[in-house]
Amino acid sequence: MLSYARKVKEEIVFNDFNEDCSKALLCALIKVSGTLHLGGGLSLTIRSENAKIAAKMHKMIKEIYHPQLEFRVSKKMKLNKNNVYILKVSKAKEILEDLDLIDGLGFHNTPSERIVFNDETKRAYLAGIFLASGSVNNPDTSNYHLEMSVIDEEQADYICDLMNSYNLHAKTIKRRSKYVIYLKSAEKIGDFLRAIGASSSVMEFEMTRIDRSMANTVNRWNNCDIANEIKAQSAAEKQIADIAYVIDKAGLEVLDEKTALIANIRLENPDLSLSELAEVYLVKTGKTISKSGLHHRFKKIKEEADRLRSLDDDD
Repeated sequence: MLSYARKVKEEIVFNDFNEDCSKALLCALIKVSGTLHLGGGLSLTIRSENAKIAAKMHKMIKEIYHPQLEFRVSKKMKLNKNNVYILKVSKAKEILEDLDLIDGLGFHNTPSERIVFNDETKRAYLAGIFLASGSVNNPDTSNYHLEMSVIDEEQADYICDLMNSYNLHAKTIKRRSKYVIYLKSAEKIGDFLRAIGASSSVMEFEMTRIDRSMANTVNRWNNCDIANEIKAQSAAEKQIADIAYVIDKAGLEVLDEKTALIANIRLENPDLSLSELAEVYLVKTGKTISKSGLHHRFKKIKEEADRLRSLDDDD
């Protein structure tokens, strides 16, 4: 079963990108996942654990630059031993210069304004960063979290600022040797996924989130109903105990007629709620009584029971 993060990435991969957006996407992917090599000219190696992302990079580079490419697969030796897809680009200097990526023998930390220059290329660059290093929790978990990581603080700040230009409230934190850009709000995660072209994944995210919210609401309602039922049962038991005490010590004659009638109705219906007791009262008398009226009558019964108890204590 595909993880949600992988679904998002594979949806992005199948999107169509014009040449400008393809270059912005490649710029991000190469910066995060690429390694430069000297010897026989400058060469570039790009690694990915996702075959579809590797295939997308291969297709884009080939269509735009027509270089000599080598595509191979190796097995990761640690942890889950996933396949690693390796794309080796010979004579890469022309490509890196065209992408404004090269800085001596290394990469620029941030893309040039010639590569990332408008809304479309900004979104494509963020999509490339997510493809290279992004993760997002499954929407059916209670802890919403999306993050991307890079090794350069300057690049992390650039990505964070770029995301916040879309009002995403992204933040950065250093975790071991990397800088992590992250989102915690479910709403902002949905906005980010929409921005990078994962609209179907956003729909799944939102529907799952709504289902979770509804399930939680129903649970709260059920828990509230149970709590109210327990509370009502406890109140009824105390009312019956007070009535029984009054009957035992003085009889219901010490109560006024209406209060005595309420006492009898409660004894006959020990499990009913106040609303249900009011209905019984209406049937018996043809008159209505409110819940607050019932509360008042039970209060009078309690006061009489407490008075009788105090007399016993004096004795």
